[in-house]
Amino acid sequence: MPHSHTHTHTKRSHRALLARIPPRGQSAWKLAHSHPVPSALEDHQVLIETSYVALNPFDWQGVAFKYGIGEEAKVMGRDGAGVIVGLGDKVKRFQLGDRVWFCANSSVSGTGAFQEYSVHSDSEIGHTPDHLSCQEAATLGTGLITAGVALFRTLGLPLESLALPRTEEHGSKIEEGEKPWMLIWGGAGITGVYLIELARLLGYRVICSASPTNHAYVRSLGADVVLDRWSDPVQLVQEIRKATNDSVRIAIDNVGGTTANLCHQVLQGSSSWRSEHNLPSTETDSTPAKLVPIAGTPKASPDDSDAIRTVESLRISFSTTFYGHPEFSEALVDTYESLLNKKLLTPARIRLVQGGLTGIEKGLEDLRHGRVPGGYKLVARLSDTPHLDEALSKQGQSHEVEEAVVKVGTKRSRDQVESVQEKTQKRGREHEEISRKRTKEERSVEHDHEAHSETPTRAVIMA
Repeated sequence: MPHSHTHTHTKRSHRALLARIPPRGQSAWKLAHSHPVPSALEDHQVLIETSYVALNPFDWQGVAFKYGIGEEAKVMGRDGAGVIVGLGDKVKRFQLGDRVWFCANSSVSGTGAFQEYSVHSDSEIGHTPDHLSCQEAATLGTGLITAGVALFRTLGLPLESLALPRTEEHGSKIEEGEKPWMLIWGGAGITGVYLIELARLLGYRVICSASPTNHAYVRSLGADVVLDRWSDPVQLVQEIRKATNDSVRIAIDNVGGTTANLCHQVLQGSSSWRSEHNLPSTETDSTPAKLVPIAGTPKASPDDSDAIRTVESLRISFSTTFYGHPEFSEALVDTYESLLNKKLLTPARIRLVQGGLTGIEKGLEDLRHGRVPGGYKLVARLSDTPHLDEALSKQGQSHEVEEAVVKVGTKRSRDQVESVQEKTQKRGREHEEISRKRTKEERSVEHDHEAHSETPTRAVIMA
């Protein structure tokens, strides 16, 4: 049940990008210029004015495969960053005006990222550090939270190890060559980027696959060994065994069922390979190796006749670990805040989507068809979204030119067409100038936030 709250906003509608299962031949996406802003907050909820959103594969998959949406349109999107403008009565972790980033819980009403204002639980959002822009903070969401859930809930690694980096064990220093290996398949994916950084902080050596164009970038994140993901699969497994002495006991796959199968092969080890390389064909540690298939379960059961280990395949889940579980979610985002403040975590690289909310559909198509380079997060600036009068004006300009062309077809003077086109171009220049001025003002306001201006005008939304 919603409760009353002391701090709120006064704006009743805003712009939002909605999706639904469309009638045949129509787009699933629609931009609403007057979508209702949530009118009440739960005790532990906050209202965020979002300045940047980031795009995820989940966003296009939900529409393409018809899960999470129906015939009634709803706001989609998971990742974003902005400023808190409303507080529930029992919120203690944040104040009005705090800059934050989030990974939206899509099962809760009003949380979708692709809108100007959204509601979130105060235990599931993080402070944006002073040195990061909102644009950079928008890249954190799903990738960083997925990495945390995989490591600290699915695999059960101790979260407190991030606060105390693993450099010693039983009072003695761990040499680099003695640190355990972690295999990350798809190291240049956004989740892979954050997994590499966190694994190194936890004291693991990292071996991963990535496209050759991303090898230098992945190494810069801390990966010890980077292999070509497009190599022959059999050869790739052998290369991993050679680089690690067949000792990998933890693997996380970010690509799909086929590559999860390869991770399984690596984890089970090979008695014959060990014999060929004069290594013991058995291990004293009888605990199973652990596989986290984030992007798809193994498509087939690998042959285990040559295996030296059993492999436990673990299912990752947000709903049973992060969302609705403040004891973990708060500890995780607070730990991330500390690492970000110390600059021990680096946000993913950014590609800005043109047109704000109107550019998201194309951006998701680019994601779907592999047109976004690895290690880059597509980000949209909401202030770039055309206002209704601009959109209508552009439509009107288009209709005027079309009408003039029709008149030419009926032997009207070509001078009339050129006259209409000149007027249209003039109006376009005027609207572009207005848009530039507006964008300049909005960027100036954002810069003030990033410089930590104490100006109170952004603390509460005004209609």
